[in-house]
Amino acid sequence: MPREITDAIAALLLPPAAPLLLVAIGAVLAWRRRMRAGAALAALGAVLLWLACLPVVGVSLVRLLEPPPASEASLAGAQAIVVLGAGRIEASPEYQADVANGEALGRLRYAARLVRKTGLPVLVSGGKPYGGLLSEGATMAHVLEEDFRVPVRWIEGDSHTTAQNAAMAFALLQPEGRTRIALVTSAAHMRRAELAFRKAGFDVAPAPSVYASRGEPRLIDWLPSSGGLAATRAALWEMLGTAWYRLKGAA
Repeated sequence: MPREITDAIAALLLPPAAPLLLVAIGAVLAWRRRMRAGAALAALGAVLLWLACLPVVGVSLVRLLEPPPASEASLAGAQAIVVLGAGRIEASPEYQADVANGEALGRLRYAARLVRKTGLPVLVSGGKPYGGLLSEGATMAHVLEEDFRVPVRWIEGDSHTTAQNAAMAFALLQPEGRTRIALVTSAAHMRRAELAFRKAGFDVAPAPSVYASRGEPRLIDWLPSSGGLAATRAALWEMLGTAWYRLKGAA
């Protein structure tokens, strides 16, 4: 199924769309004189949307997905570092080019540190699922080489999904016998990524990065915000994606 279709379906199942749909259905029911059912459904949608917008909810859900950080022992025997893309800013005005977005930069910073500690070669992976001039792989390679002074040996720029990241990375690394990898991605994404890469044939040493803050909740974190909604949506997206991968037999 094309990514555009799966992304659209997922968007309807996640906040803010799903709670808003409940509110809309409730309004229709009320308009059709089913006041009690309509009011109950609309109220449920409003409450769910309010909860989804709370940073304490979003961050708590993200933390449920995050594995422990990598250790020197867990990375032992790795033969390459694979960094997954997280998106691009297309035609960024100050660079006049497609560039890696903020989450991708967080992954790349950690990958650069791993390279300096281990000396392992790097593969960057990510295509152009929604168009643009440069692939995610190309933008990440540019950041590593130009900004972090870290060489990139392989650029995979055709994948559109995590499963494709895994399959195409395996096609590049397996002929060289590099099947044990340190996999760098956001901590909340690691569970789904590890499923995909193990299915592709890799022995995976997770190297998660871009963790949610470990600071104590503040008063403002109990109030709705766009950041809270983004965190909740991101966590539920990963839960939905992991369930989908398991349903397809990735585990």
